[in-house]
Order: sequence, then C-alpha cells, then structure tokens
Amino acid sequence: MLGLTYKNLAKIEESSKMYYKAIEFAEKSKYTQVEAKALTGLAELERIQNNFEEALSKHSESIKILDKIGTKCDLAEAYFQQGLTYQKMGKFEPSEVNFDKAIELFTEMEAPRQVEKVQREKLKNPQRGGTVGYSSGVNN
Repeated sequence: MLGLTYKNLAKIEESSKMYYKAIEFAEKSKYTQVEAKALTGLAELERIQNNFEEALSKHSESIKILDKIGTKCDLAEAYFQQGLTYQKMGKFEPSEVNFDKAIELFTEMEAPRQVEKVQREKLKNPQRGGTVGYSSGVNN
C-alpha cells in the first residue's frame, strides 16, 4: 500500500523501494500474491518512466503468478495495467486484448465499477475514436 501511495504522490523512487521491500518480504514468507501485486506496481512505475520493455516483463511475471494462484481481482487489475502499458506504447491491439481480459474477470466477480474503469480507458484507444490518456491506476 505504501508503494501505491508514493506512486500516487509521484514519488517514484520511494514507491519503487517499497515495492522491492514487499517482494523481499513475499519471497521470505512465500506470499506469492504480495510478490505479484508488487511486480504490478513496479510495472506501473516503469510505464510512467516510459521503460516499456521492463514494464511488460514485470507485467508478464505478475500475470503468470496471479494466474497460477487464481486470484481473479488482482489478475484482472494486472491485465488492466498491462493494457494501459500497451496503450501508452501505441500498441492498441494488445491493449484491447488485455482490457477485454480484465473486463471478463471483473464481470465474473460482479465488480461493475471496475468494469466501467476499464471500459473508460478502452475508449481512449484511437481506433475507438478516443485519445490516449494516462490513468492513475487507482481503484475506484
């Protein structure tokens, strides 16, 4: 949570430190869900800094872990964040695919506000007639 808070305050370095501490804790305690969520947070930081390949690598690792342990909410958020990264890169087809996966999972969980959040970002893809924007990634 501290990593997310620092990210939202645009304190990238502090945020990164908190996420790495969370990963260290998760590895010691075998708490893979925390590790995956921290990886998603680090991927967001990489996206903010336009380090797209590193962001995609961290997104992929997070998604792999979350898919394996079956945490739908965190997996949906990871797909959403990966979609935002592809969107910022101008790769709109993979962005759409990730947004659709997030929408599917959030729908299964009956989380309409989360579905709306993803749909708003999805509409910003140029082939849908919108403009590319930045999302804070903050959950509604």
